[in-house]
Amino acid sequence: MVHIHHFTFQEPLPRLSGGWLSVLETYAFQTYTIGLRTSKIEGKKPLLAALRQAVAETPFFADKQFVLQHPDVEIVFDELIHQIVIHIFPVILVGRYTKLQRTIAQTRHFCFECKGSGKKNGNVCPQCKGEKVLTKESVQELITPFFQKEFTCNEVLFHGAGREDVDVRMLGSGRPFALTLENPIVRTIDVEKLRTHINRALKGKVELVELKIGHPNDVANVTRAYHTKRYRALVESPEKINLNPLNAFLEQKMDVVQLTPTRVEKRRVMKERPHWIILESFKRISDHIIEVELHASAGCYIKEFISGDNGRSKPSLKDWLRVRCGCKELDVLEIVDAEM
Repeated sequence: MVHIHHFTFQEPLPRLSGGWLSVLETYAFQTYTIGLRTSKIEGKKPLLAALRQAVAETPFFADKQFVLQHPDVEIVFDELIHQIVIHIFPVILVGRYTKLQRTIAQTRHFCFECKGSGKKNGNVCPQCKGEKVLTKESVQELITPFFQKEFTCNEVLFHGAGREDVDVRMLGSGRPFALTLENPIVRTIDVEKLRTHINRALKGKVELVELKIGHPNDVANVTRAYHTKRYRALVESPEKINLNPLNAFLEQKMDVVQLTPTRVEKRRVMKERPHWIILESFKRISDHIIEVELHASAGCYIKEFISGDNGRSKPSLKDWLRVRCGCKELDVLEIVDAEM
């Protein structure tokens, strides 16, 4: 989102009055570009050049750099409506996060039962008990106040490369994410110093990795990429587990077809989704618990692959083990390569 300011002018261009500078003086920015909207097609190029020269000669812009692409600020002189329109572009940051507890969501987790209102049929929602959210903490809510304060911005939007369930830890080198900082007063800070401060404050909960100032296209790059993932799961069964059947599937890339899982069918389209999965390793923890490591395609539902989800995941680990089983604990070990 671009923050916009409007200023009316009366003098003919390229003569400039200084009133519109009062807003820009509140922002710390380094790059800018100049645009022109006019009905004078033949005279547009010389007028635009004159405007750029006039702005560049303004003392305020002496230490600013004129650029054609990806500026911090765009100033558009609109002759048709006699306005100067100032666009303040957001700051983009990119990085990776690890999530170290099983009670933290990725983003604010509004209650699906009451749609975040806290009430159901006039009474306190039985699902969230009036809290409006299903989890008290999220990666988004934990980290964004630090950025809002440092960049003095109106809002921080969080964009993740997919997501993990609340009760799933995100380990390894972390999950890619991007932040959009809306209407920032400050644009340049010591990002590594801020990252260290956040990690110290959120120790044991969330850790940020490889944080840096990004590019406007990075939000789309993060959210549209499909990554394979490696998992570690504790699998539990009420029956004694025989590991021998798993040897036939070890390190084999197996096709899996999954119908929309029961647990998300209220918010996902009901359809079959083709995936693949590789059983990388397995070991016994006890007669009724084993540990498996899996490598799976983007979007594969691991919990359902383990349990079979009443036949909605075919095949499943349940099919391979030939006993009833479910996922006791799940960790994402690594976000691997992007799938195109």
